[in-house]
Amino acid sequence: MKRSGVSWKRGLGAIALALLVLLPGLGCGPVGMLVLTLVGGVAAVSGEPQRFANIQGQDFDEERIKLIQSGTHTREDVVSILGNPQTKVFTQNSEEWAYRYQVPPSLLRAGFEKVLTIRFQEGKVQDVRYSISAL
Repeated sequence: MKRSGVSWKRGLGAIALALLVLLPGLGCGPVGMLVLTLVGGVAAVSGEPQRFANIQGQDFDEERIKLIQSGTHTREDVVSILGNPQTKVFTQNSEEWAYRYQVPPSLLRAGFEKVLTIRFQEGKVQDVRYSISAL
């Protein structure tokens, strides 16, 4: 039987609310509340919803960048290695593809941005540039 993600999260929220209301009534004063808060904080930091908040772009594997060789690989090769780029810029003599991934800073994590730019000339990779920077 397959569970719906939304109903599962609502159920978890209901349990947390019930604990929040019942703990003080059961004699679990400040210590119980502190434990509940810490457990909730750990779940928020490591949980899936926090991981995807405000992220822009599609993440790419830095190890796969090393597979791309100037003068050898074509556009089709690059797509098979990294997938389709976010942007393509065309000039008279060349074409430039950009892959970007950005995680903005929040109270719980530092932000960063990864940018990969690949320039093609005459159908082959001419230049590969990669940078990662803190935000």
